[in-house]
Amino acid sequence: MAESIASTLGAEPQRRSANGSEQLEVVAEKASLRVVIENPGRLTAQMKLWDSRGLAHHCDGRVFLSPEADAGHPCGCPPGMTERRARARHGQGPQPVTTLLFRLAGCPGLGSFRFRSSSWRFAETVEGIRTQLASVSAPALCDLAIRTVEFTAQNGRQVSYHKPVVKVLGPWAPSTAMALAA
Repeated sequence: MAESIASTLGAEPQRRSANGSEQLEVVAEKASLRVVIENPGRLTAQMKLWDSRGLAHHCDGRVFLSPEADAGHPCGCPPGMTERRARARHGQGPQPVTTLLFRLAGCPGLGSFRFRSSSWRFAETVEGIRTQLASVSAPALCDLAIRTVEFTAQNGRQVSYHKPVVKVLGPWAPSTAMALAA
């Protein structure tokens, strides 16, 4: 599996020792990956707040997702991401956990992979991406990338961060995988 992934990504698998066992790691210097996202439900955005006892708040920004007794009830989060971020910054609200399940377009038979991000910017784009995925009405060929954003803040400080980006390219078909592998 590591060799197939490495071949698709243009990298070499490296042996690593972790927790007393030898494992293979694939590190690629690619700016983006061609992935297949099967449907909009494979991209989810949740909000979570942890405290010393564990998960203290778990919602989708509108209703609680857990615990089971609270699921479906209003969570009390502000409607806008700006207000949510301000509350989270002060430790008074949850932060985003965005999860994407995908297959590598060059070797879809290897199964699903999971990408998880706590980026506020990525969380803000989820609904738009889900709408684009729904408009494809089939598994979608997409680019998954990590973009570097740099700017100078009002106080003159240089700011740099990494932002996940998903670009929906169109419908995916098995023949696409053959072309990508060639």
